[in-house]
Amino acid sequence: MLNEIAIANLYFPPLFIYLGVAFLAYTLIERLTRHWLDKVWHPALARFFVSLIVLSTLVVHY
Repeated sequence: MLNEIAIANLYFPPLFIYLGVAFLAYTLIERLTRHWLDKVWHPALARFFVSLIVLSTLVVHY
């Protein structure tokens, strides 16, 4: 588990760091699988679950 990170005397909680990294990883995965995600039954739900999997993996691993 990450601790708070101080940048220029501003403390950032670990959730902001996880969300930032998850957003970057999600955009990369979404660009690689855009055609596949558009052809599934519910594209928005598939994208939500991909973002949830990325965030959960980061939290569990770190």
